[in-house]
Amino acid sequence: MEESRTNTIKITDFSHEVLKLFIHYLYTAEIYPESLDDSAFDLLALAEKYHVNQLKSMCERYMISKVNSGNALFNFEYASLHGAKTLKEAALSAIMENIKELSSKSEYKDLVNRDPKLVVEIYEAYLRKQTGKGSIQ
Repeated sequence: MEESRTNTIKITDFSHEVLKLFIHYLYTAEIYPESLDDSAFDLLALAEKYHVNQLKSMCERYMISKVNSGNALFNFEYASLHGAKTLKEAALSAIMENIKELSSKSEYKDLVNRDPKLVVEIYEAYLRKQTGKGSIQ
């Protein structure tokens, strides 16, 4: 690989600021909570990409604390893309609480077109909730 030949790793899919936070975490195992306000989504993706599970969990916990009806669909889709199971469950729970309101929004209609499989997951969870069979997965 080029990295081993040149002793250089090029990461072009994340901003310089996010990379600085990531490297700081790698050296110190610390993330300042205020830095997550602007960087949690990118840090989670970066942590997933490089298998830094503790950082990924920290980002997930922070993002869960911010889930609400206004961002639940986005968080559900994002969590699905990045294997963030706990965030996905929290977002799905918020979706279930607001399903009637959310299903009429343009974000929901966009999700139907973009990833119908995720919409099926939402409705399966909704049906389980209505019938009282099983937990949300």
